Amino acid sequence: MKSTMKNCAKWIMPLSLGLVMMACSDDEETPKEGYSQVTLKSTAEGNSESTSENNRVDVSGMSITSFQVGTRDMEMKYVSQAGIDAGISIGNGILETNISAELGSQVSQEKSLTLVADGESQVSVIGEGETPNGSYTEVIFKLYQHSEASAESEMKDKSMLIQGEVEGKSTQVWFAAEKQLRAVAESSQGYEVNGNTDMTVVFDLEAMFAGVEMDAALDANADGVVEIGPDNVDGNAALYSKIESNIESAIVLKNQ
Repeated sequence: MKSTMKNCAKWIMPLSLGLVMMACSDDEETPKEGYSQVTLKSTAEGNSESTSENNRVDVSGMSITSFQVGTRDMEMKYVSQAGIDAGISIGNGILETNISAELGSQVSQEKSLTLVADGESQVSVIGEGETPNGSYTEVIFKLYQHSEASAESEMKDKSMLIQGEVEGKSTQVWFAAEKQLRAVAESSQGYEVNGNTDMTVVFDLEAMFAGVEMDAALDANADGVVEIGPDNVDGNAALYSKIESNIESAIVLKNQ
């Protein structure tokens, strides 16, 4: 009899421990009441064209091979679920910030995102975690200047860098300023968060380069690289100003 009880105990104890561990795991994965698990990502979109030689994102005559951007102080704005349940419309609701939530804490940190690599669009995760339920309408953030990057880093002292070719010439477009930007939801009603959700901050390269005549860009210092950046580098101040102005409306928040 004692032997039988000992054998039962050998089975019961591990089983009980396993059930407890499963319960704890479920608790860790289940968001607290009024919150949902959300992943915020970023990517770049453009006119992707394939040729026998490459598969690059092509905009305004520039074949883009890489696109890197730094972000910081990012906040997601939303109308609370309680407000929506009370009948408050998106246009009349008070926008709250998720900065104190798990997701808000993650996305607010300094990030270095790769949005195009080897000519193809990439998806970079900005952050994931719990955030309050509600209707999310916009994301605001600042570009992050990589001032502490190593001297060998191509992002040294830059907040955004786009590289590629224009008519066979190596070309760079870059920012240094920590400019504040805003990505408004593509849907006028915002995006409902009430369960697991993915949202993406999309850089629209077609919109960013709209009206920019890249074939007019100069290599004034004849170093073999056409640069479009601050301080009239390479004599391309007009092109730089146009791109800088365009970026204000070239970023959108999508539910994907």
